[in-house]
Amino acid sequence: MTEKSIWLIQETTKEQLQTLKDLAPEYKLINGWEIDEKNVPLKSVEIIYGWTGQRSEELLSEGKHNLKWVQGKAAGVDFLELEKLKENKVLLTNGSGIHSISIAESVFGMLLAYARGIQKAVKDQQTNKWEQVDKLMELHGKTIMIVGTGKIGVEVGRLAKAFNMKTIGVNRSGREVAYMDLLIKQPRLIEQVKQADIVVNILPLTDQTHHFFNQEIFSQMKNGTLFINVGRGQTVKTDDLIEALDGGKLAFAGLDVFETEPLSEISALWTREDVLITPHIAGIAEHFKKRLFAIFEENLKAYLAGETLPVNLIDYEKQY
Repeated sequence: MTEKSIWLIQETTKEQLQTLKDLAPEYKLINGWEIDEKNVPLKSVEIIYGWTGQRSEELLSEGKHNLKWVQGKAAGVDFLELEKLKENKVLLTNGSGIHSISIAESVFGMLLAYARGIQKAVKDQQTNKWEQVDKLMELHGKTIMIVGTGKIGVEVGRLAKAFNMKTIGVNRSGREVAYMDLLIKQPRLIEQVKQADIVVNILPLTDQTHHFFNQEIFSQMKNGTLFINVGRGQTVKTDDLIEALDGGKLAFAGLDVFETEPLSEISALWTREDVLITPHIAGIAEHFKKRLFAIFEENLKAYLAGETLPVNLIDYEKQY
């Protein structure tokens, strides 16, 4: 019988390892780079928990693999070899949902940093400067447009309601979503975006969303809009974002993701006082391992039973 392996690229706890041994005793568990150290044949790997770029992609080489399923750890899958995975009929599940709490909290952290003058105060503190301002913004009563109403968007909506904000959700289908006062389909965003005081981008990167936020969209926003990007960097055209800031359409941009990462040292974004930059950290979750393993465990039980994977199965046509 051909040996079957689960390659654990994502770090696991002792308790999680024992759970896997109990669930799948017929599979050999390979931790991280042991695949090289112990000369484990690539052909034995049937399941990958996590993904590590080039090394993982070797498994997709013609005639070299028996890979059947990849459990990714991120919500986005655009950085994976989707075409190769699809061609090889490899099941793909992602980590959608495990970042919702941390990303939603980061959204409001950036908004409050600007609205309540915290960003300026931190800067002034570096030079022992006491400079009170006479005008600050409240989130209470503002309208927030949440573009992308998956699990992260729902959590942003939930927190927004705690601030007594009006919520407008934007998705492809117009389907109803919790915590949204109004739901609109993506094509209607351009005609509705003027309603928003705050626009939060949580879009995945697909062929349809590349440079989705561009001059055409920014030009339709009301003057002084706040813009947050915690989706994918390439869904926003940076030059058009800067133009919108210069022209007053945007009063502030909180950016955790960028078209090219790491952000170039010579980027014009660094020196702007109306921009807050965080280095793609919004998704860092305190309980990441626990939440991701819960998804993997539920999917693994279904996989071993020959059932459809129930959590976060990716549709290659939609790319999410």
